[in-house]
Amino acid sequence: AYWVAHMMTALPLPSSGPLRADFRPDFRILALTLAVSLVAGIACGLAPALASVRADIGLALKEGGQAAPHGYRRFSLRNLFVVAQVAASVMLLLVTAFVITGYGNVSRIDPGFDTANLDLFSIDPVRDGYSTEEAEKLFARLPEQLSRAPGVRAVALAGGAPFESLLSHSQHARLSASTGDGDGRPVWCQGVREEIGANYFATLGVPLVSGHEFDIRDQQSDAPTGTATPALINQAAARALFGAQNPVGRHIHEDAASYTVVGVTHDVRSGWLPPVPFPTVFLPLTAGGMARSRTPRATVLVRVAGTASLAAVRDEMASLHPDLTIFNVQTMRGNLDRINAFAEWSTAVYFVLGLFSLLLALIGLGGVTAYAVAQRRKEIGIRMALGARGRQVQGLVLREGTALVVVGSVCGLAGALALKRAFSAISEPLAKGFAQPPVDHWLLAGAPLLLAALAMLACYFPARRATRIDPVAALREE
Repeated sequence: AYWVAHMMTALPLPSSGPLRADFRPDFRILALTLAVSLVAGIACGLAPALASVRADIGLALKEGGQAAPHGYRRFSLRNLFVVAQVAASVMLLLVTAFVITGYGNVSRIDPGFDTANLDLFSIDPVRDGYSTEEAEKLFARLPEQLSRAPGVRAVALAGGAPFESLLSHSQHARLSASTGDGDGRPVWCQGVREEIGANYFATLGVPLVSGHEFDIRDQQSDAPTGTATPALINQAAARALFGAQNPVGRHIHEDAASYTVVGVTHDVRSGWLPPVPFPTVFLPLTAGGMARSRTPRATVLVRVAGTASLAAVRDEMASLHPDLTIFNVQTMRGNLDRINAFAEWSTAVYFVLGLFSLLLALIGLGGVTAYAVAQRRKEIGIRMALGARGRQVQGLVLREGTALVVVGSVCGLAGALALKRAFSAISEPLAKGFAQPPVDHWLLAGAPLLLAALAMLACYFPARRATRIDPVAALREE
C-alpha cells in the first residue's frame, strides 16, 4: 500500500493549476484496516473450530484419529464464502467497467462546434489597475482591435473558458419561468450561468435557433434597476422551461434577478461534463459583474485562420495594452483534453481497483479448491483405485468450482445492476441533465465470462494435482 501510494503521488495530475493528489496512507485508516483484518481472521478461524467441536468422537476414533470423510456439501459455509467473494468481484468488475466505459464514451462526444484554430487566453483588467469605466471601454474596443491582427477571423470575450461554469458550483443557477397557461405556476430547472460578450457564438461557430446575440451595448454596463437583463438560453433550457413555446421575449428568473430572453442558441456539449446538453443561461459580460466576481477575469476567444498562430494576437495585445497581463494561454482543443484528462486519470485508478478485485477472487477460489482437493484426498484415492481416470477426477473438481463461479456470477450481475440503478437514482436530483451511460451488453456478458475463465484456470491446477494422487499412498495414510 505504501509503495502504490508513493507511486500514485508521484504521477503528474492533468492540470496546469497548483493541484496535488495526496495518497499517503492515514494511520487511522491503517489501524482500522488492521482491526477489521484481525476480526475477520478470528471469525474465519472460529468457524472450522466450532465445526470440529461438533465432530462425532466415536466415529473419529474408529477412523484411526482421522477426520470422517464428509461428502461434498453444496451449502457449506466455505462454499458460501466463495460465492460471496465471486459475487463481490463481479460487482466490482462491472461497476468499474461501467465507470470506465462511461468516461470513455462521453469524453469522445462532439462538443458541438469546431475546436480547431480556436485559441484562448485570460486577462484581468481590474487586477491590473483598470477602473470599472476603463474596463468597460476596454471590453468594447478589444475585439475590434484584435480582429485587425494577421490571420484573425473572429474575437469574443467571456467570463471564463467554455464549460468552466459546469465545474464551478458558484455558477450553478436555479432557473424558473412562467408557463403562460393561466395557472400561474412556475416551471423550475437546475442550470448553469455563463457571462459572454458580443458575437460569442459567432466566434465559436454555433448558430442561433432564434433571436439575436448580444451587442456591445449589452455589455457596456449593468442593467438599470427595475429592468430585466437580456439573456440567451440554449435549447436544453428552452425545452425545460418553455416546452414547445417560443421563449424569445419571455422572462426567466433566478432568485431575485429577472432576465428577458433575446435569443436561443443550439446546444453545445462539454467533453465529459455532461454527456447531454445542460440547461444554460448566458448573460452579458460587464466590467461591474466581473469586478464583483470571486475570480475577476475575462477570457478572450480568438478564431484564427488556417495555420495562423496566437503569436500575432499576443504581439497586438502587447503593443496596444502593455499594462495588461496575459495568462492561461491555451487552445480550445487543449482545454477539452485537459478536462477529459481527469476522466482518463480516474479511469486508470478504477482499472487498478478492478484488477485487484479479480486477483483476490482468483486467489480465494484457487485456494478453496486446493483445500477441497486436500480434504478429499482419500475419496479421490478410492475413486482412482476403483478405476476412475484422471480426466474424470479432474472434471469432478472443475464441476464443483464451476458451480460456485456460476452462482457467484449471477448474484454479482444482479448486484451490479442494482448498484447502477441506485447510483442513478441518487444522482438524479443533483444533476438531472447528466445522463448515465447505457449498459453495454458485452460488459454484462464479458465480465462474468472473464472471471469464469480465469476462475476455471485457478481451479485447473488443483484439479490437475488431484489426478496425480497415488491411490495406494492415499489409502496407506489411513
